Amino acid sequence: MQKSELKGVELQEVYETLRAYSVLDNKVRLNAFFLISDNPGTKFNDITKSVKVRKSLVAYHLGLLKAAGLVTFKYERKGKATSSYWLTDLGKMTMEELRSKLRKA
Repeated sequence: MQKSELKGVELQEVYETLRAYSVLDNKVRLNAFFLISDNPGTKFNDITKSVKVRKSLVAYHLGLLKAAGLVTFKYERKGKATSSYWLTDLGKMTMEELRSKLRKA
């Protein structure tokens, strides 16, 4: 039997991929993730309207996406729009993988 080992960078990449996919196992987060991908710079209030849950829950789910390294945001206080969201490089890579798998299905 061969011994299989992951080292340094490979292990970190596997960890990031697993973390990204595990955080996307929720409909609210997955819908928000696709919305942000399709509309970079999406405002918090627009995400709330789209996913149709309370603002406090949207904030929680976006926080998990941010903690997983999939999204980033810029705080702006212009009227009622407060924050804008974008995918990170990891988020973009994850989205490409998801869309590729969806095309094959």
